[in-house]
Amino acid sequence: MKAMRRYLGGMGMMLAMSASVMGGQAMTQVSASHGNRSGDGVASAMANYEGQGGQGIARTRTETGDINLARALAVGVDRNGMDISFSHAIAGPFGILPAYAGTFNLSIGRDGSVAGSYGGALASGGLVRSAEAGGVTSSGPHGSTAQATAGGSATPGGSVRARTDSYSRPSLRSLPRQPVTVIRRAR
Repeated sequence: MKAMRRYLGGMGMMLAMSASVMGGQAMTQVSASHGNRSGDGVASAMANYEGQGGQGIARTRTETGDINLARALAVGVDRNGMDISFSHAIAGPFGILPAYAGTFNLSIGRDGSVAGSYGGALASGGLVRSAEAGGVTSSGPHGSTAQATAGGSATPGGSVRARTDSYSRPSLRSLPRQPVTVIRRAR
């Protein structure tokens, strides 16, 4: 009985992994923080694109100093569609500038399915502020998906506002077919 459970569990994992590999996926994640001194803080960025038989790019850029800045971009096209993910974050010193991070993700499947997500976080007040955002989007043989995350911190006594949204539209093939009536005019 244990051997059968192990076998079925392994087969389930293999099926789940093969289903995730069959589609393209773009992912980005960024964060920026600043302390109470000039030149204090961190900026980080990560970008990744994976797709079978397609072309993609993944780029990151970070700058630290008086203002900490992070950007990440992942774009790819494969046999299942196009995937785009972009995230950015900025944080300034001394409570002058709030920390902000945002993300935008879009997937357009070859079957006509569309999925997108976006989000942002704003950390204000406090001496130490940080903001982070990221997202992932994928197009596969069974449609498109998109997710976004955003958050941050502001201490002591600051506030963080964060919001994310996502949407999806089904593929054109999944919509019911409507009969077409042709009307001809008499000459």
